[in-house]
Amino acid sequence: MNKQKLLWLGWAILFSVQCTFSQKVVFLHHSTGNNVFMEGNVQAEIAAINKTTGKSLVVTEKGFPDDPWPWSNYPYDYWKLWIDGSCKPDNPRIACMKSLVAAYDLIILKHCFPGADIMPDKGKPDVGSEEKTLENYKEQYRALRTLFDTYPATKFMVWTLAPLHRLSTTPEAAGRAHEFVEWVKHEWLSEDGKPHTNILIFDFFGQVAETGDSPVNGVRYCLRYEYERDHNDPDSHPNTVANLMAGPLFARAITGVFNE
Repeated sequence: MNKQKLLWLGWAILFSVQCTFSQKVVFLHHSTGNNVFMEGNVQAEIAAINKTTGKSLVVTEKGFPDDPWPWSNYPYDYWKLWIDGSCKPDNPRIACMKSLVAAYDLIILKHCFPGADIMPDKGKPDVGSEEKTLENYKEQYRALRTLFDTYPATKFMVWTLAPLHRLSTTPEAAGRAHEFVEWVKHEWLSEDGKPHTNILIFDFFGQVAETGDSPVNGVRYCLRYEYERDHNDPDSHPNTVANLMAGPLFARAITGVFNE
């Protein structure tokens, strides 16, 4: 075999090895996640990290769930799709967990900001209820935790809630959103005393919400004043400044999953 053929063979083997060891990631989101991904330059950040580290991380983003599903992605919707059986294996807009696990090494999910509009508990937690209460959210997250446990070779990353604009909520509802975030961060993966090492948390709420006791302009546990798109309009989508801040943090969180 001549030198030219050997060279081509070497490149082919190198390409094959690189493809074999590439990690595939999917980010399931709606508008807030899309804005962070696009305006926050997540894809470019991932590419830069790949170049520096020699990784071959491939990240795909998609609006999920989508038509024929209502434009909702709250804890109930993920429970209804993946656990209660409303997903369709032949429709990527409402894909089943088995299909996602077969295609990706890391599955990332988030909720739209109306998920932070949490009502008071009724004292009757119901995993199959669409009502946004702490008790229902917790039951749905416990069911999702059990589902994720059945796929130990796949990584899962869950975003904490996207906070609401101070003009779109009440101090009481904002407090409940913060309470749920704290539960997810500090209790969800430890309350049963079992390891859940394939489940990770990206604390988006902690990055963009007012968490100080007495913010100068904003309202505690709402979207930070400096991240509001309009101080007089209740649109809860974080602005470009917020997305430029969160995007690189999200990219590093993704690549950090595969550091081991």
